[in-house]
Amino acid sequence: MEQRTMAWLRMTAFAAMVALVAAACVVQPAQAGEDGIGCSLCQDAIVDVENFLEANSTVQDIIKALDDVCKLLSGDAKQKCLQEVQHLAPKLAEADDSITTKYSPFALCSMLGQCQIDCCATPYLPEQIHLSITTDISEMVVMWSTLKATPHPVVQYGLSSDNLNMTANATTASYTSGGWQGHLYTATMTGLRPKTTYYYRVGDPTVAPDYWMKPAWSQVPSLHFTTRTAPAATTPLTVAMIGDAGATDASMLSLAHITQRVVDKSIDFLFHDGDIGYADGYQTLWDAYVRKIESIAGFVPYMTVQGNHEGFYDFKPYMARFAMPWKQSKSQSPLYYSFDYGSAHFIAVNSESEFGLAARTVKKDDPMYKWLEQDLQAANASRHVTPWIVVVLHRPLYCTESNRDCKQYAETLREGLEDLFFNYNVDVVIQAHRHNYQASYPVYQQKKMSDSFHKPPAPVYIVNGAAGNKEHLMGPGKQDWARVTLKQYGYATLSIANSSLDWTYYAAADNAVLDHFTITK
Repeated sequence: MEQRTMAWLRMTAFAAMVALVAAACVVQPAQAGEDGIGCSLCQDAIVDVENFLEANSTVQDIIKALDDVCKLLSGDAKQKCLQEVQHLAPKLAEADDSITTKYSPFALCSMLGQCQIDCCATPYLPEQIHLSITTDISEMVVMWSTLKATPHPVVQYGLSSDNLNMTANATTASYTSGGWQGHLYTATMTGLRPKTTYYYRVGDPTVAPDYWMKPAWSQVPSLHFTTRTAPAATTPLTVAMIGDAGATDASMLSLAHITQRVVDKSIDFLFHDGDIGYADGYQTLWDAYVRKIESIAGFVPYMTVQGNHEGFYDFKPYMARFAMPWKQSKSQSPLYYSFDYGSAHFIAVNSESEFGLAARTVKKDDPMYKWLEQDLQAANASRHVTPWIVVVLHRPLYCTESNRDCKQYAETLREGLEDLFFNYNVDVVIQAHRHNYQASYPVYQQKKMSDSFHKPPAPVYIVNGAAGNKEHLMGPGKQDWARVTLKQYGYATLSIANSSLDWTYYAAADNAVLDHFTITK
């Protein structure tokens, strides 16, 4: 407790002092693409602030320093400082004591709103293109970004790349958290035929950048996707599954193998189980990661659920950047939803408390609990159409290590969710968060219920959190209910055909099979 209190105080004092620097100079934040004097002064202050905190390391000294800083402010400047501290302190408290270990001075100052982040390489050309599905098989959603807003953003699509004869208008949104500058567009393509390949491009035909003298269309040639068929018990599908993949090079090999599967047309979509780009509050990493996955997400749907690293600014950047079918699945929040694909019903569950600081406490009067039970009831009534139920959430109900994640937080989630998963016969629960791979036997109340995967009496729990991120691998441990645990980067596929569900975990290094099991009914 003392160590965490110290971390919180140190980060709070840092945030207050940086805000003081900017406020005292009475400088407005830089405009897009510019570094204002407030940004420069903020960065210059970082090292001095760190040295100050290192030299004054007792709780009493930090409290006094924080009090002294706040007392120097007045009026609007004081209020701004307090707001910045209150906003960032909860998440920054989880960082290491050294503030410069995880974030550069520029990143920290952008998080405090003193430095601005340009989303994109050019003002008007679309980038960060990614698809997602709705609950309607005749629809496909596409999102993209530009730095400057365009007046008439659209997606054009059709049955060949040289005959894009259908058009859907896009809505425009933005956010300013973390100093981000850019615009996000969302368009829904409708009237799509089942199991048909469509070609598309996104952009604005009314904008012509002077230096190219061409309309501002997406530059990737032959963007395309293939629609799904109506849900049916005999419809096969293959889904690529990743968790904890960031914008750094650690995820390069996992994503390269999945990209090849897209080229080979061997996966239907990609599901990312939280901790998506490891941006935290630094918006540059969001942009870098969504660019990185365009070679996948521009061609197959990219479905997501949030993790703790999306918790900065209370998930606002995450919710702005990804369009999941929450309203269509009658959810009350973009943070949980469900959809059918082939012979499976997928449910994305929110495992995060506010700001992603801890595991979510789920009570029976929680709107998500009520929605989840109703969704599971409906899914069970439709087993003749979609016989498989797959739950995806970030933090694990089951993991093998002896730490807070696998003891305190896992217990919190089991208390709220495990009976629902057991009573409604969920087949597989896919988790992440721990940077390793773990797969259980059928398990309930921490007891192995069977050695067999034929008509298992309880869900199988998987930790798939090693796609590759800047925080490295960790663990795992051993438990009686755990069938296999691996400390190795990789990704997985979930394949369903007829009465079998196949799960395979592949090594990122060479695509070798590291684990495989089959559930049969």
